[in-house]
Amino acid sequence: MMKFFLLFLPFLLDAFDLGACRSCHPAIVQEFESSAHALSSAKKDPFFAAMLRRSPEKKSCRNCHAPEAKSAEEEQGMTCLSCHRIEKIEKHVQANRNLYRQKADKLLYSAEKGREDKVVTYHIERSWLGFSRKKVGSPYHDIDYRNPIYYSGEVCMGCHSHKVNGHGLDLCRMGDQGVDLDGKNCIGCHMPRVAGSATTIRQSDTHAWHGAAGLHHGAGMLSAYLKLSVQLKEKGFDVVVKNDTPHPLLTHPARILELHTTIVRGAKAQKLPVRKMRRVLARNGKPTAPWLADSLLENTIPAAGQSKHFHFDVALRLGDRVETVLEARLLPPPLAKKLDLKAREAAAIPLKRSVYVVGGFASK
Repeated sequence: MMKFFLLFLPFLLDAFDLGACRSCHPAIVQEFESSAHALSSAKKDPFFAAMLRRSPEKKSCRNCHAPEAKSAEEEQGMTCLSCHRIEKIEKHVQANRNLYRQKADKLLYSAEKGREDKVVTYHIERSWLGFSRKKVGSPYHDIDYRNPIYYSGEVCMGCHSHKVNGHGLDLCRMGDQGVDLDGKNCIGCHMPRVAGSATTIRQSDTHAWHGAAGLHHGAGMLSAYLKLSVQLKEKGFDVVVKNDTPHPLLTHPARILELHTTIVRGAKAQKLPVRKMRRVLARNGKPTAPWLADSLLENTIPAAGQSKHFHFDVALRLGDRVETVLEARLLPPPLAKKLDLKAREAAAIPLKRSVYVVGGFASK
């Protein structure tokens, strides 16, 4: 069946290229084109390309980064079909897998409250006298609203659940704690409702944002799930980073977090040492590539719902401003240099800012 699907795939891709999708979903396509999903291929993601050249597991990389391509090195990354043709998720120990609809048709899956039991096909409805006509559905595809995985984060778990290497080490693990949470699952947080109609065929006030909020794009949308606070101590103070998400704050092993803290006293500003949070894969006690690692050298990334305290042995005075900034990097600058990547691939990405005034109030 999979071979049949791959033979039929070129015809589907022609029918559902972004140009065709744009004619009815202009806002969604514009959002998608800037997303990490659309830029997932080795031709569009320099870090992925650099790792792919070195990785012995190219086929497994393709399953998510370029599911419609013949090889992981092709320019084609994810498309609309990559998500909207997923029929179910097949669970495995090493990594889950998306199982795609095998029938040679133009049916796509989607979710909409109030339509959970419907399949919409294109047709024209006429009034009983035939004087008025109303178009129902899309002339390009049918829509099946009955698939339950589209009403939770389950549809994301084919690619975003976990990845275990050949040595049995978790390279990344999102966990499924937030899959079924109402409104706070993968889709609710990373694809929030925004103003504008989902389609030109049937007007709606809002649609799910298809930019897929994350470090690559739309990171500011996730600030609501982070909290920065200051706690005064007998000696010095703590800066507290609270992860309000139902999963580790960062899951990719190359990502790092940096906490920047500055004390402003009058006209003077004192920058305190940067505190880093990261997850370092290792072999024989030394950092190594994901496919070689058999242990963790360090893991200071905040877990789901966890608070991390960072102490500074600096005495604060009444009126002092403590400015905190939490930033992320897709990879550490030394690794970018080692992989011959441009500095922008390791640029700092602001996630959250906060200001605490001693004797005053905190502002966010």
